[in-house]
Amino acid sequence: MRRLLLFLAILALSAYEVRAVERTAITNAIDRGVTALKRMQQGDGSWPHAQIGATALAGLTLLECGVEADDPAVKAAATRVREGGFTCTHTYSLSLAVLFLDKLGLSSDTPLIESMIVRLLAGQNTDGTWSYNCPSIGAEEIRRLQAEMSGRVLRAGTGRDLAKMPATGKRTVKDLAPEIRAQLEMVGRVGRAGPAGGDNSNTQFATIALWVGRRYGVPTQGALIRIDRHYRATQQPDGSWGYTRGMAGSAAMTCAGILGLACGHGSALDIKKAKDPKVDKQDISRDANLKVGLLALSTAVGNPIGWTGNAPRPAVMPGASGKAFYFLWSLERVAVALNLETIGKKNWYNWGAEILLANQHPNGSWNGEYGGSGVDTCFALLFLKKANLTRDLSGGIGGFKDPGARILKAGGGSLKEAGTVPPTGIGEKTAPRPSGGEITKPGGGETKVGGTKSPPRPPVVEETNPTKLREAAIRGTGERRQVALNKLRDTPGVAYTEALVDALGKLDSEGRRLGRVALAERFTRLKDSSLRNYLADMEPEIRRAATLALAARGSKALIPDIIRLLDDREGLVQRAAHEALKALTGKDFGPERDATPADRKKAMADWQKWYRERFRE
Repeated sequence: MRRLLLFLAILALSAYEVRAVERTAITNAIDRGVTALKRMQQGDGSWPHAQIGATALAGLTLLECGVEADDPAVKAAATRVREGGFTCTHTYSLSLAVLFLDKLGLSSDTPLIESMIVRLLAGQNTDGTWSYNCPSIGAEEIRRLQAEMSGRVLRAGTGRDLAKMPATGKRTVKDLAPEIRAQLEMVGRVGRAGPAGGDNSNTQFATIALWVGRRYGVPTQGALIRIDRHYRATQQPDGSWGYTRGMAGSAAMTCAGILGLACGHGSALDIKKAKDPKVDKQDISRDANLKVGLLALSTAVGNPIGWTGNAPRPAVMPGASGKAFYFLWSLERVAVALNLETIGKKNWYNWGAEILLANQHPNGSWNGEYGGSGVDTCFALLFLKKANLTRDLSGGIGGFKDPGARILKAGGGSLKEAGTVPPTGIGEKTAPRPSGGEITKPGGGETKVGGTKSPPRPPVVEETNPTKLREAAIRGTGERRQVALNKLRDTPGVAYTEALVDALGKLDSEGRRLGRVALAERFTRLKDSSLRNYLADMEPEIRRAATLALAARGSKALIPDIIRLLDDREGLVQRAAHEALKALTGKDFGPERDATPADRKKAMADWQKWYRERFRE
């Protein structure tokens, strides 16, 4: 379940004098985190996840934290990633494997890196996005990769002396294996994987991998330009981006959009350099899309409260759970790529470091939605290390400054991430999209629609009848389906709630996911008294959505009602209740996903005991 909580209510933090978090506290936190991450490694060298992406991320994190390449944990992770990399099609995993092996820096891994980058190129949709999987390669190509990586050749005249290849960053297409060049030609002839339907989370990971891929001589600039166009076409009026087009803006996905625009500028610089080697900088100061994106992001960043990390902790420290650690790493990637010390005139690093130090577990780990596989610990460590995975991008783009913060406005909205610590401002004005129907090209400056195609608009669904909107959601695909779901989400009236719930049972898996998001968002507008009634509804989808809406509203008074749903007859409601309780309380007393009835009863008792002690009248 990719998006259990849509957003969490923002609470204001008091403004204390800001002092930098002490380096010793951060160093100690990193050391403890590295130890915890190593302890999570399994006997086969992997970290506990079905895909190799978690293992690649862990290996990358260890290297970024100063662990040597010949450390047993790193070597075992690399072996596991190589073994799984030959057959991997998972977008996240391909991307992270490229980053890990590139950081490891062994020339013998070059053939596999090349292959994985080509798979990513083949997986890009025509709208510039990626979904969860990319095309696979055949058994013959796997044998070729294995042979070349081991120093053998299958056919005379096809071998490459990888050790004598040009240094990373200076390879060209001519340095690629003939088989790789042939695959690139095929990708160019056949086209992209699909017309649309990807998401910005998969896309941001692919973006970073393709940026690295260009150093290996793989021509990824065209794909990066398509990513840039996608983000310019789908930026929302407030400057943010959602998980997919039409979904509510989120902090992490806004980071993805900003990074995509930055890499678009970097690709434009590559193209200029090819024509004029004297060009070494790309001025991005006039990019209006970047500016409003950062203005939107500033609403999700708070001021540090002044805790140095060593002195006694304040009575109230920021809590973090859910996708908070994913967001913080996304924030760090954007800030270091754009060389920003502040975002919204707020010290993003001190703020995030305080959050991470306050939420590190006694065993050294961090635990949010992705805690069990070590991924949240990786996100936290990469943030604390200020890991820059796009160093050659940071050096090539310049001129961009922190645009400042939005003006506070009562009742306004701000970007939120499930489980994220609140920033200091509750409501902010939305920043305008570049006016006059203009978009900004990667080269800087604005181009009228007459000279460049205007961003495509979502298809219009004029229908307002709930029954017909339900049918449009069921029968429609892509953007048309999303527009119908949005109307069912936003239009007042019980009939629209019923139509949306009815549609959920008839949608495919992706449509059902989008429909569930829409229903939970719809319920966040209801009063707690109404949501409490819905917790007892006969329809499990309604019970689930009401539970998540209560978490999004921060309705702690109804925690006892949510605890009772841990023993609901439907698993989707049980899981929603568990996630809601974690988000509302910052605690986790279980139960596990596959818990026995006895374990579930025990978890309920533990939650009830904690609630009585915490909120005793």
